[in-house]
Amino acid sequence: MVGGYDSPNVERLLELDCDLLLTTMSEAAFGAEKQLRSVGVEVVALQTATFDGVFDSLASVGILFGKQAEAAEIERDLRERLGELAALAEGLEARRVLFVVGRDPLYVAGPGSHIDEMIRMVGGINVAGEAGSPYQQLSMEAALERIPDIIIDASDNHPAALRGREPGVWGRWEFLPAVRERRVYHIDPGAMVIPGLRLPEMTELMGQLIHPEQYGEPYAAAP
Repeated sequence: MVGGYDSPNVERLLELDCDLLLTTMSEAAFGAEKQLRSVGVEVVALQTATFDGVFDSLASVGILFGKQAEAAEIERDLRERLGELAALAEGLEARRVLFVVGRDPLYVAGPGSHIDEMIRMVGGINVAGEAGSPYQQLSMEAALERIPDIIIDASDNHPAALRGREPGVWGRWEFLPAVRERRVYHIDPGAMVIPGLRLPEMTELMGQLIHPEQYGEPYAAAP
């Protein structure tokens, strides 16, 4: 194992004679990246937190490896697929979405995040769309006051974590439309939280969670 994008395993990378590390930009990884640079490893930290960041990173990698034409072709394909998904949302009634990335304390996806962009692209309204940062701490009271139609909880990455269409801890607030109408989903963070070339697949899943009548039932839904 060479570690996560926010915690690269310096010793293992050096054992592998790594001279280039492509990673996602992360403040948590700053110390390890500084250590790698100090011993001659080139570290390229890509900003992929937004749609534009993903495309800019794709172009940067294309330049780095002399594959600009291939990178441009991949970008055209991604944009075309995203455009098709966006077109499916035209005319749909917008549904209010709370996207949870952390619990205890509660953190939600806000404006500027790729999650916010995906929600809007497939006919949703991010109830934390007026937050002050892409990932914002929010009180439970503030979250409940926003009355979400759909709750997508990606806060737990443990192997035994709850998955699928289940109320979980949210079930105690039966007044929420999301709970009352069985639109609470627990998903693996890897399915949506870390962006990249899977943006179309991630956006399609977002559409399935928000508008299954248009995008199809999500694989994360329980019977």
